[in-house]
Amino acid sequence: MGFSSIGLRHIVDVDGQLLGFDEEMIDTASLLVRANCPTDSLIWMVHAGERVSIQPKQFIRLSEHDVVFFETSSAANWSPFELMAA
Repeated sequence: MGFSSIGLRHIVDVDGQLLGFDEEMIDTASLLVRANCPTDSLIWMVHAGERVSIQPKQFIRLSEHDVVFFETSSAANWSPFELMAA
């Protein structure tokens, strides 16, 4: 059974939690709320082993063909070295 057969066009993974969306574009704040993460969390898109920082209130285009992976961390625990290591 494909995702489209259950009415979900876009699948994302936020910290290991799969979420389905019908919208093609979503902003980071809505993504964090939907994933039950604090709205001040920092968020990264993970693609091919690379972590790309996503800005607050940035819109993200979702893919119908691929699962998009995100990781979050608390803004209070953020370190400038975390971005350098990404």
